[in-house]
Amino acid sequence: MKFKYELSKEKKNEIAQNLIDILQKNANITKETVAFIGNWILTGPNEKVKTFFDVWEIVLRNYIPTTRPILFRACKKVSKNEKIASFTGRLDCARRFNDGKGSLIICDTNETLEFEEKLFKPGEYKHTFYPLVSVLIKARDSGGCGFSERLLNDYLGEDEYIMRINLGNMHCFKWK
Repeated sequence: MKFKYELSKEKKNEIAQNLIDILQKNANITKETVAFIGNWILTGPNEKVKTFFDVWEIVLRNYIPTTRPILFRACKKVSKNEKIASFTGRLDCARRFNDGKGSLIICDTNETLEFEEKLFKPGEYKHTFYPLVSVLIKARDSGGCGFSERLLNDYLGEDEYIMRINLGNMHCFKWK
């Protein structure tokens, strides 16, 4: 049975704005955002539905992160450009995801975002990422915010970021 998760356009916009406000304005994490994040984390790659990508698209076009980590993505094969995907800030985590097989995508976000704010305005950003791990840390430090203790304990270590794959600004390698 295929996972079903649908939101109205208004709810997608509300969740996206809450995700942005959590990190830009220290806003509280809403119940709908907790459900969105939990569903995103707990669904496999083949279960990700359009609703998830619609929300992340709004976030990525409107959010500029304050940190600039090097991010990694392990995959069996390199996905098409512009696909929204999960990355990790930990190389050992990326290795574990594919057992050191397939491809490794590496992005130095400092280089990627160097001119983003100068060349684009909110709503037009093309190369941003969203530090989902920061929301999970905030939730943990604030008593859970509606997330289960198990979800927080199991997924904080994945150091997850949401980013659009852009192979023109990333490096791709084969595991050996």
